[in-house]
Amino acid sequence: MIRNAIPLFRVGGIQIGVHPSWLIVFALITWSLAAGFLPDALPGIPPAEAWVIGGICTILLFVSVLLHELAHSFVAIRRGLPVSSITLFIFGGVSNLTAESRTPRTEFLIAIVGPLMSFLVAGVSYAIASAPLDRRIVVVFGYLAIVNAALGGFNLIPGFPLDGGRVFRSIVWRATGNLRRATQIAGAVGQAVGFGFIALGLYGVFNRDLLGGLWTAAIGWFLQSAAASSVEQMLIDRRLAGMRVRDAFTPDPTSAPPGLTVAELIEEYILKGRHPAVLVTDNGALVGIVTLHDAAKVPAPLRTKTTIAEVMTGSDALVTISPDASLHQAAETLARHEFDQLPVVEDRRPLGVVTRADVVRVLQVREVLDLPPETSAGRGGGVASGREDDGTTGEATGG
Repeated sequence: MIRNAIPLFRVGGIQIGVHPSWLIVFALITWSLAAGFLPDALPGIPPAEAWVIGGICTILLFVSVLLHELAHSFVAIRRGLPVSSITLFIFGGVSNLTAESRTPRTEFLIAIVGPLMSFLVAGVSYAIASAPLDRRIVVVFGYLAIVNAALGGFNLIPGFPLDGGRVFRSIVWRATGNLRRATQIAGAVGQAVGFGFIALGLYGVFNRDLLGGLWTAAIGWFLQSAAASSVEQMLIDRRLAGMRVRDAFTPDPTSAPPGLTVAELIEEYILKGRHPAVLVTDNGALVGIVTLHDAAKVPAPLRTKTTIAEVMTGSDALVTISPDASLHQAAETLARHEFDQLPVVEDRRPLGVVTRADVVRVLQVREVLDLPPETSAGRGGGVASGREDDGTTGEATGG
């Protein structure tokens, strides 16, 4: 998922946003069109008009990318996979699906419709450019025809997580019947494609095509790292599938009153109890959490005079999780907020904390034992997690 996006509007309930990096590409493409392409295509065009038309072309380009992503999203929704948002960023766009495809057919349909939409937009643009219209309109839509055809073709490259890579994964998945194996194979091919783009970019740099070479290498780096991280995330999600928070954390009723001093907290809880984080309760109700780092911020001479209520994270800023929540959700929450632990609460009663170490321990054990997701999927009616149920996946599109 692309974070730090600026929300713009909604289409069919899907939040559309742009990442700040999109502004860089907007400026670069507009400049290249205004300074190079348009003066050649429209001889004698005034510079100011070239900049205006260049900006219009760039906006229409990203509208094309948005249509590409909306095609992915609407097909995903039709196939029962909710879509939370679409983000335009430096390399194009990404649709943030809240679940992964459950069948090879669904994977194939969601992936292939994006390039097909780009080819459709290219065809419509070509038809408009072929009509007897104002020369400026012909040039704008001729440009859109070319870039959309290129966009569709580029995305059919079998480099996971590009659309072509996802099509390739669906085919391997169908052939092997194993999503994990298919993802590993598609990811390996995606990394190879990424390294190929990097090599091609470096070749361009050494042959005096500095800007084009660097951009090609940057795309290659993005593809290589995205492929590697996609495989890694899939393996983590599959290992956590079926696991709930109650399967990972050790219930611990230990809590401290808010009037306790930091010195007493260190002596009685952190040192003796070896608790890096202690829940703070008042008459049985959770009012906060205090950590080792919170205590360390208090100068030693003041620890006997400072209460933990003064340094704890209070209930207004407290993020908690249910013991019946998926362990994948806990891992996502820990990562998103950069927490080391989360209070586990049931019916407003604190049960203990689930930590990053708990999640890592589960992953390590299941990796060593090579336990499939089905091993724990039926525990106490736990909600299955991971990409096939509530993980987040992106359909990346290079721009």
